[in-house]
Amino acid sequence: MKPLGLGILALMLASHASAQGRLVQALVYPGGAELTRVAAVKAGAQEFVWDCLPAGVQTETLRAQGSTGLRVGDLRVENLPRERAPECSANPGLDARIRTLEEQRAALLADKGGLDLVLHYLRGAGQGEAKAPAGPQAAMAEHLRRQGSEALKQQAALQRKVEDLDRDLKPLRAQRDQEAQRVPHWLRATVRLSAARDGELSLSYQTSQASWAPRYQADLLADRGEIAFERHAEVRQSTGEAWRDIQLVLSTRQPQRQAGLPDPQPWVLSVLEPPQGIAMSRAMAAPAPAAAPQAMALSGSRAKEDHFEVVAEQTDIDLQFTLPGRVSLAADNESRSFTLEQLRWPAQWLVQVQPRQSAQAFVRASFARPQGFFPPGRLLLLRDGRPVGQDHFALNDEAEQQLFFGPEERLRVRVEPEQRAGSDAGFIGPRKQITLQRRYVLENRADRGLAVQVVEAAPHSQHADIKVQSRFEPPTALARWRELDGVHLWRLTLGPGQSQVLKAEHQLSAPREMPVAGWP
Repeated sequence: MKPLGLGILALMLASHASAQGRLVQALVYPGGAELTRVAAVKAGAQEFVWDCLPAGVQTETLRAQGSTGLRVGDLRVENLPRERAPECSANPGLDARIRTLEEQRAALLADKGGLDLVLHYLRGAGQGEAKAPAGPQAAMAEHLRRQGSEALKQQAALQRKVEDLDRDLKPLRAQRDQEAQRVPHWLRATVRLSAARDGELSLSYQTSQASWAPRYQADLLADRGEIAFERHAEVRQSTGEAWRDIQLVLSTRQPQRQAGLPDPQPWVLSVLEPPQGIAMSRAMAAPAPAAAPQAMALSGSRAKEDHFEVVAEQTDIDLQFTLPGRVSLAADNESRSFTLEQLRWPAQWLVQVQPRQSAQAFVRASFARPQGFFPPGRLLLLRDGRPVGQDHFALNDEAEQQLFFGPEERLRVRVEPEQRAGSDAGFIGPRKQITLQRRYVLENRADRGLAVQVVEAAPHSQHADIKVQSRFEPPTALARWRELDGVHLWRLTLGPGQSQVLKAEHQLSAPREMPVAGWP
């Protein structure tokens, strides 16, 4: 028959369980992460304690869920200073290394202490007669001398080993102290529950001390007429605990963003009296709010790799990438890079010139806006596998997207000095006038034909008394490029070695006393 005291103790242990639990999954998004821990619960348990939760946990996001047969009640959280939770090490490997060296040091000091006793004894044994011993006593003295000499040598060797261990321990202890500053305290979460059977209890919570940053790579394959687009992720975590063999899921969701719209403000029209002596400027229209992201299916063909296949899943609010296998990240802000997917986008490319801004031609590719979620991030640009520059990748709302792929050195652009002529139509004439003449020369030095477009911003009047007349030679193909008033576009095809001269003439006229913004 089992003693009564042991039966009560077993019942108490069954109703209360405590463990750190196993970190099984990290759902990481730009700016934060949601971590999930799992622990086994025995039948009859009435309480479960999660020990050693990092201090960076956002406690308001803690959620506990139980498997079938486990009813979960309220959850209580308390802070534990590091001194009260020595078992909650952020780096158990480091602690184990320090503990091993400290034990070795203690063993050396014990041996050194034993030698001190031996030397003390030998010194006492040698304090006999002052005169030199003879016979058997001389042999004994020589034996004691040899023992003392050997003991002193061993003592010196042990002291050197202790100093070597102190030298090894110093940086390890400094690292431990540094990590202790990052995690000044730990959390303990207590969950009330009712376990009708053995089951599994999970705890999820959010933290801002883990994140991933998107990084993209776009390679313009000119001969194929497509862009090889790669999506990468740089994952970093500094939660205070190491992630060991977890399932890593990356989400494009950004929970820190604004979740709704403010109330609309009334539109009130009233008389506005301009300040004395200051002309009232024309009110500028407020920019339209950015369109909310929509849930869309991925487009483009994916290039699969047999050795690294990421599972992409589209939801109503994000795109999630589940990395294969198990992933480990250290607790000391370690960063790891992962390739998420490879896409192929049909693209058209040409050489674009904006001579009023730069006498340099650039390669520009256009492609249909890809569907899906693409958080803004750094972009590495390549042409046929060779890096040509970097940019910031952020999709806009236009159906056609554009990317520049560096300068096109084979197209020479010469911007000739601007010719100006003007008059006031007489000293007391009613209007002022000016004529501007611009001339550009393009030369194709490539061994192949180049499709070129030249963008020229012409003067554009927004007042009836300001007159503008523009003439282009040859005529431009568009007068409102990308729906921009006054922005004209030449389209050219230059064969190898071919040149083209472009001319633009603008005649401006306005009342002589009228101040005109943008007047040359």
